[in-house]
Amino acid sequence: MPEVMTGAMFIAACLKQEGVEKVFGQCGHTNYALIDACHQMGIEYISFRHEQMAAHAADAYARAAHRLAVLNVHISPGMTNALTGVASAAADSTPMLVFAGNTPSYNHAREPHQGIRFHADASQGDIYRPICKRVWRVDDVQLLPDVMAHALNLAQTGRPGPVLIDVPMDTFSAPLKAGNVNMRVRRPNYGRAVGDAGGIAAAAALLAQARQPVIFAGNGVLLSQGWEELRELAEMTGTPVATTLIGKGLLPEDHPLALGVAGIWGTRPANDTLRTADVILALGTAFGEADCSSWNPKFTFAIPPTRLIQIDADPQEIGKIYAVEVGIVGDAKATLRALIERLRPQAKPRPEAARQLAERRRTWQQELTKSQQDASKPIHPARLLAELAKVAPRDAIYVTDVGWNKNGAGQQLPCYSPGGFITSGGMATMGFAPSAAIGAKMAAPGRKVICLVGDGGLLSVLGALTTAVELGVAVVWVLFNNFCFSTIRTVGTTYFKSVYGTEFTTPDGKPYNPDFQLLAKAFGIEAGLVEEPDAIGAGLERALASERPYLLEVRTKAEIPMPRTGYWDIAEFLSWGNDEPAPPAEEWVHASALERS
Repeated sequence: MPEVMTGAMFIAACLKQEGVEKVFGQCGHTNYALIDACHQMGIEYISFRHEQMAAHAADAYARAAHRLAVLNVHISPGMTNALTGVASAAADSTPMLVFAGNTPSYNHAREPHQGIRFHADASQGDIYRPICKRVWRVDDVQLLPDVMAHALNLAQTGRPGPVLIDVPMDTFSAPLKAGNVNMRVRRPNYGRAVGDAGGIAAAAALLAQARQPVIFAGNGVLLSQGWEELRELAEMTGTPVATTLIGKGLLPEDHPLALGVAGIWGTRPANDTLRTADVILALGTAFGEADCSSWNPKFTFAIPPTRLIQIDADPQEIGKIYAVEVGIVGDAKATLRALIERLRPQAKPRPEAARQLAERRRTWQQELTKSQQDASKPIHPARLLAELAKVAPRDAIYVTDVGWNKNGAGQQLPCYSPGGFITSGGMATMGFAPSAAIGAKMAAPGRKVICLVGDGGLLSVLGALTTAVELGVAVVWVLFNNFCFSTIRTVGTTYFKSVYGTEFTTPDGKPYNPDFQLLAKAFGIEAGLVEEPDAIGAGLERALASERPYLLEVRTKAEIPMPRTGYWDIAEFLSWGNDEPAPPAEEWVHASALERS
């Protein structure tokens, strides 16, 4: 490394040493110095037409590649555009390093062009404080070595998440003194923290004596890449595994011990088995509302009387939602390995539990059969997901948006590989999937990446398609076109007897969307349209066979609510448009959504 370099070149060199190969963002006059420095270092800059799309793509790239996400954005409007994407990454614990350009430091106290100084000088970084693990503004280039070391460490250790480095233009351009150029070792060579031995012994004893244990696995297992240990423990002890939505696929969902996703839109086997468990081993989960049926003990978790073992890298998560009998702070992969070795001498199969699980899975599939074989028009979204399951490669990566394409896929579309299901979990961000799928495909070019998105979600971030064409990224977007915001339309019809504000229509009331086939052609994207249920399979096969970006539009029903086996307490707060009292929550949840329709 040269003895003298600019701040921008030093940052790029740090990223290169870290193994960063791609930086996502959008250009501006305040951040172009870093774009150019990365280019000189051989780091590819992935440009999107909007910073939110760039943030989502970086997020999914990091998840699929198990690497650090790096985002580089322009001052003020660039930062605010990216805010939703960075918040989504924070909610799902994606390690992300965000750089934002700022006005020259000598202009901070003035009224610089595009500067934010409403309550303090050059205070744009304050916008990110609620969502980032740490925010720095580096007005002196000599401080960059300390800040970069700290930022790279903080983003990727403990509970990962975004950090922001706010860099004035003159800091990017200023030279570093020779003594400050060298980068330092930041993290220990052996970074996986194993849980306390006493806690592991207590957990092993509790699991060994359990009659109906269940493993509940979340994002922490993905982040630690601990899925092999998860499978080994489950098979060794005969313990079924349920997952959070983000953890979907940690255990292949055709495995005899796989229960699927838990919570509001979970599978019935997952919710029923968790609710009746005597011991639950929770791994890397924050017990979020959607995964826990609004924490109502009648639906997913009844803790107590169920006894809880909780393992998490973040000590703040232990016992935060549910009282724990054994709480262990540790990396999921390393702590699972220690637990396996402790349990091995006393592990025994549970044939009765396996038989019960097989029966629950069979009954659940029977419950879904009618909608998955629906032959009516427009196409039932459950039929579309069932047909996709037949033709998609086993190692496909599904990237989902919101609505049926997310909740329905989580519940009914089988996933067979860890990290094979990428979605915005904590934020449930509409518009996440179209660009996130591009990031995932860039991380896994040898796998089919299938984006499931609604018409509302796609049109909110339509510019993402341009980046796919420019870079030749062969994503398949499967568009659920139902001419409305269907999930909120269901809220309107269910509680207010109204569809006002939820449907896409012309002034004369006719359903309206742009012609997606012509739109795809305008972008230079291959496209197909499916309106007949019996044509879904062939349409999907054509899309998957393409080696170019492909948009498959499927005309789906708008009036089909998501089947719920769990519970969401919004039922108790939304009013009914005709002033009728809301039904008891239990009655509302247990009624079949398809029967209600």
